Amino acid sequence: METADNTTTETVIEESTIYTREEFRTIDVGAIMRDGHPDISDGDRLIVDRVAARRAELGRPLTVMDVGSGSGVLAAMIADRLPDCRVIANDVARNPLEQARDRLADRPHAEVFGSPFEQWQEPLDVMISWGSHHHLPHNHLAHARELLGGDGLLILGDEFCPEYCTPEDAARLKSAEVIELGGGYLLASDEEIAAYRKDGSIPEWSRALEDRRRKTLWNWYKFVIDYAIERDNWMVAIAEMQITKDDVVTAFEEEHKLSPLIVEHELAVNGFRQRAKHVIGDREPALQSFFVYEFLVDSEAARPTPGQGRS
Repeated sequence: METADNTTTETVIEESTIYTREEFRTIDVGAIMRDGHPDISDGDRLIVDRVAARRAELGRPLTVMDVGSGSGVLAAMIADRLPDCRVIANDVARNPLEQARDRLADRPHAEVFGSPFEQWQEPLDVMISWGSHHHLPHNHLAHARELLGGDGLLILGDEFCPEYCTPEDAARLKSAEVIELGGGYLLASDEEIAAYRKDGSIPEWSRALEDRRRKTLWNWYKFVIDYAIERDNWMVAIAEMQITKDDVVTAFEEEHKLSPLIVEHELAVNGFRQRAKHVIGDREPALQSFFVYEFLVDSEAARPTPGQGRS
């Protein structure tokens, strides 16, 4: 991901994703996904309710940032529900940025921050990552921990890869002190990371895990694309075909969905304590992709090494 220097006030990404491809230039991807994709609208409502609950719990207006906000659909919903709260929509892709500015223009306590999240320096009461965790750069969790401090809440909702970890994988991850991707392969020890950095070595465990991730994703994306076509929403189907291609390319880390179990461990090693886990949708495990988590900063956890972990 391109990162601006200290003198730049805004950065616009130009990776080959659906947010910059020419056929989507005039399409509000955030809006159409809520019409032709399962579970996203239900997740919107759940997240708005959880922010409102936090507002009531603390008894004061909040500063809320939606990181990777796209066209600002969720940010607008929060601003409407909680008009006394400051709501910041954060994205760096040109088309969603323009759409978010238009959408939030008439909401006085809502704004758009069009630079990388790592450049935001003000404290936050709530940080939302809704469908964005697997897109964000590697150091965002350390920065989030700093901004949230002792009382801040991280709401992390995503379209995860349905669970593909075996009980043996879970046992291995439970003892992992680091979670990192190397060339798109999961590495779960300092030794594995050092070997990869030295000569590109990938453990057989990591290769087998990635093979299961890709096959599990393929099954999920077939369901999502059929869901869109059944609703005659061909633009969502086309977008999901592009996303499928990106996601099953192992080394393409701008679109790399991991399983819920892996992300839970990733948050733990990065100094967050899970407060709640919400499941969206009611399907068999192979088609259960959407979860919304609430995390607090774990004040007793060792501070992660800068750059450690993966998003």
